[in-house]
Amino acid sequence: MKKIKVWKKIKKSNYKNIKHLLSDLKNKGYVLSPWISNIYNLKKNKIKIDNRSYNLYRIKVKKLGFVKPTKLKNIYEKIKKNDFDLVPPVLALRSRFIYKKQKVGEWLRFATPFKSMIDTDGVPHLPKLGRALGKYFIETYWAYPNAIFHPHNEFIITKIKKK
Repeated sequence: MKKIKVWKKIKKSNYKNIKHLLSDLKNKGYVLSPWISNIYNLKKNKIKIDNRSYNLYRIKVKKLGFVKPTKLKNIYEKIKKNDFDLVPPVLALRSRFIYKKQKVGEWLRFATPFKSMIDTDGVPHLPKLGRALGKYFIETYWAYPNAIFHPHNEFIITKIKKK
């Protein structure tokens, strides 16, 4: 796979906890879906604040070598085989602050670990950022291992940190 450029650099932040971050998003006018609020507030998900800096990359499923619709579990395997990694769920929230030039109608998914974002109904999700109706959203999309994605679909990933 050819080299991928950094899409966004997430700088260190100073949030005390997830509730502090969610409150800041709401206060700044971002729209959080009911699923986002539900998932990030559920203690069983163990989503913790992560204030470290990160480089994020934007990758199309096609660039991973898939020319036909494929399962999410296969996409995740290929991401990891290419020395990239899945994104901690909190980074989708932090990314909303810096992705201000999003195209209208675009919904950009974050490749988060399976079972890291489960709602109270037991449904797994992954976060996505969108822009529509003059607003900026943080929504979710189903994250079943067998969920199907197409070659044109994009995901946000990060790089494996070298030890």
